[in-house]
Amino acid sequence: MQYQLLRSKRKTIAISFDRDGNLIVKAPLWVAKRETDRFVESKRDWILSTSKRLQMAREKEAALRLQLENGDELYYLGEKRVLIVVREDRSRTKINDVCGRLVMTVPYEADYAYKREQLEKWYRKQALCVFKEKAREFAGTIGVSFQDIHIKDQKSRWGSCSSKGNLNFNWRILMAPEPVCDYVIIHELCHLVYMDHSADFWHLVEQLCPSYRQYKKWLRDRADLLYKF
Repeated sequence: MQYQLLRSKRKTIAISFDRDGNLIVKAPLWVAKRETDRFVESKRDWILSTSKRLQMAREKEAALRLQLENGDELYYLGEKRVLIVVREDRSRTKINDVCGRLVMTVPYEADYAYKREQLEKWYRKQALCVFKEKAREFAGTIGVSFQDIHIKDQKSRWGSCSSKGNLNFNWRILMAPEPVCDYVIIHELCHLVYMDHSADFWHLVEQLCPSYRQYKKWLRDRADLLYKF
């Protein structure tokens, strides 16, 4: 059974699935590959049943996916944006955020794939600006500095922090409510102080974001709202 193995300083072996249905195995640094193989094999029935259930959920999600036509509802920092698609004789796309509407002017022949690509580019650009501004503000409060921010589409995490001080964020977080977005940024900045998830780390997060448990729960329970296209 194929799986992706992630090693860390954790004490036990754990299994999970990413958003694409890939099996992820998290194991302590000292555990041999044959041990993780045996662990996965012992969980075969659970893995197969869970994989089938997640596949059905993904198919249902795909059926509900927005077609990116007039009237579709998107989100920006938790606030609703109604999509307006304007077709013109042009070669480039223009997107404007105007009075609660995202007005996307596209070439006549633009299909779903093209519109999705252009919307993602727009969200990525906005995310970089918003996240940099927020990160500078929160970094000043914490008393840390970061090197650079990169916007990605990570499948199994909302953000990450490298040992070199670079921050990575999933562009889809820009669609989440602003307090949730702030929590993700604070979380990664706190890793510049504690490169782990120790009690000291979570205490620092809580000092800066007292309701962080609520926002973690939102990401766990409502993340599907960030994957409408």
